[in-house]
Amino acid sequence: MVSRETSSQVLMDENFNYPDGDSLGAHGWVSFSGGATNVLSVATPGLTYSGYILSNIGNSARLRLTGQDAYKQFVNPDTTGNVYISFLLNADSIGTGDHVIGLLPDNSTTNFAGRVYMKDTTGGFRIGIGKSTNPIVYSNSVYTFGTTYLVIIKWVFVAGTNNDVVNLFVLNGAIPGSEPAPTVGPVTQSIGDPLNVTRVYLRQGAGNLGNYKMLIDGIRVSKSWGNLTSVSNISTVAENFSLSQNYPNPFNPSTKINFSIPERGFVTLKVYDMLGKEVMQLVSGDYSRGSYAVDFNAAGLSTGIYMYTVEARTESGQLLRDTKKLSLVK
Repeated sequence: MVSRETSSQVLMDENFNYPDGDSLGAHGWVSFSGGATNVLSVATPGLTYSGYILSNIGNSARLRLTGQDAYKQFVNPDTTGNVYISFLLNADSIGTGDHVIGLLPDNSTTNFAGRVYMKDTTGGFRIGIGKSTNPIVYSNSVYTFGTTYLVIIKWVFVAGTNNDVVNLFVLNGAIPGSEPAPTVGPVTQSIGDPLNVTRVYLRQGAGNLGNYKMLIDGIRVSKSWGNLTSVSNISTVAENFSLSQNYPNPFNPSTKINFSIPERGFVTLKVYDMLGKEVMQLVSGDYSRGSYAVDFNAAGLSTGIYMYTVEARTESGQLLRDTKKLSLVK
């Protein structure tokens, strides 16, 4: 069954929805290193990633060669289960490698945990993860400069000491409805686990990253994979396959689309222009019987009439499909 958790499982959202050029310190980020050199600041534009719930909201944060490092506190009452930190990343250049984002406990600004590393390689760059210091495990995949990726850190609390686990996911397509195998991990390390994880940090003071710059946007801290997407489960009962008319319609820039499936299946929901060209994929994954609501933000599209199609291939072999039109007016 695909889990869709309630908003109470979301611990923090950071969309950098502040004026271009503002310091992050003016908006709840706490400096802990680097002083006034290259103060972390808001940059425009924000980043966009189809299907990600924090896509295309506000602006972004710019990271550079050296300078201020800062964290933002979130409330995390648990030291059990999982914590997911998802964010959008778009890099222009990177050097020989160091960590740029990760977790901190509430009693330290040096006990970095779940560190995301980046390093230059032939044809692009690699992304890696470290529980604390070493080992650092890099992806086999080479990622492209100037492309926006959805990156997820999964911290797993394990009972006992020195045995928490971290995983890394790097996506460049549809967000799976259920958690896939990690890109890197699980990574373990026999080193003191942090007391807790209650802060997200951004780090610029990594001299061996070389002449790098990147944008980070849409940071969400949550307790469930299901909180990454714009899909919510509104009922576990559905007698028939259906696709509802979006509401409101016309709309600007957000609307809601509901669909129901009578049995478990693989579902896609795609938006097309009137020439039949796919412009956005909102859903792609396995879903259990039930009714679902999808929040569609069309801020990146132009005024016009679009079509949206839901298609479900069920476990019994049925292929269910329906299409409706929507009107975006800006």
